[in-house]
Amino acid sequence: MRTKLLASFLFISTLLSCGPDKESTPVPTPEPVKTFDFSFRYDTYLKAKDYELILSDKDGKVLLDTLLAVNSNHSLSVKSEDTKHDLTTILLDSTNNICVMETFLQVNPDKWHLNFSPTTSSTSFKHEKAEIIYTSVPYDRNFHFRTKYRFGSGYTASWPGNNFVIKDFDRAVPTDLAYILLPSHGLYLFTELTSSQTTADFSEAGKTEKRKYKKPSNVTDYKTNLVGFTKAGDPDSRLDLYWSNFYPSEEYDLQFPPTGIEEFDLGVSYEDADGYFHNYHYSGKQIPTEIDFSTTSDFTVSKSEFDDFMISFTTDKPDIYNSHWVAIDPSHTVNWIVYGSSDVTSYRLKTFLEGLKSKKFAGLDLPQLELLTVSTLKFKNHTYQEYLNIKANASLSSYNKVEQSRLIMKTFKIF
Repeated sequence: MRTKLLASFLFISTLLSCGPDKESTPVPTPEPVKTFDFSFRYDTYLKAKDYELILSDKDGKVLLDTLLAVNSNHSLSVKSEDTKHDLTTILLDSTNNICVMETFLQVNPDKWHLNFSPTTSSTSFKHEKAEIIYTSVPYDRNFHFRTKYRFGSGYTASWPGNNFVIKDFDRAVPTDLAYILLPSHGLYLFTELTSSQTTADFSEAGKTEKRKYKKPSNVTDYKTNLVGFTKAGDPDSRLDLYWSNFYPSEEYDLQFPPTGIEEFDLGVSYEDADGYFHNYHYSGKQIPTEIDFSTTSDFTVSKSEFDDFMISFTTDKPDIYNSHWVAIDPSHTVNWIVYGSSDVTSYRLKTFLEGLKSKKFAGLDLPQLELLTVSTLKFKNHTYQEYLNIKANASLSSYNKVEQSRLIMKTFKIF
């Protein structure tokens, strides 16, 4: 009996001890490593097969340092949770001892296409020497003549009787467009050029429109420059319409054709009383009747050393600024442009460059650069990143894509 009771007790104890298993502590799943992926391209005419691209974080830690072939597309990736980084490119032309550097502070460079090359869009035009005879033309020694082919070697002009003959100019083939302005008479005429010999009746000329702006007092070297595009967005349809250097007038700042142009690009510049250069740019279908000029600069540089740069801004802050640093000696020429938003007011470039540990500068003495210029830009409708996306897009023109801008520049060194 005792044996049965003991067996029953053990059986019940075993049942009671066989409860559900306790939940085990879950092993945390590691978070996937985030990456920052971007595509990039750098075109240049310099004699260099590659360039160095360095991506670093805001504290200067290098995340990527690689040599890439010029004039080629590249897909790149770094381990980073950030979407904005400091991007530095270094291009070294050892044949001509030229080094070109650019640093963009806190940007997203995805799909950027930098281009350190002269524009060649219109040089592909086939062209020939041509002559045009304008009949019934009043004399104007300050006449202005242009065609869409902007790479010509000049021309000769004469006024036989009531005619005006311009010859030996270059016209694009198969067709081109000639523009003539007689500023003293306020008359203009467009003429299509379909052959090397053209006759145009100037009695069909139209009257120009004029603009006079209220410029600030105590400014010097006041200039206006106007170009037009007969087809909006087409750089090959460009015509130079007016430049006040050639036709100075107290009556007006510029005059232009009110018809025949789909898009205008206007630049007005001067130097203020403190020596800062100003340029106001407008692009669009209409030419403004008023311009909001500034009498003073929007920035002041308090420290301009290579390893101690400091800048301050007025309440009318720019959207972007750049500092241009140079080193010129018999052995090499170095140009380094640093771009930043107005949130960045100081940096130490020598320390920054040493921290990058550039492959291009391995075994070389780091250049001691001097400040050449500082420029600011303020836009009507674009942020710092948006403007750089335009600037770094080969299919866009930053000049006419940006509808309105103000540039102010100070020169610190003259060579």
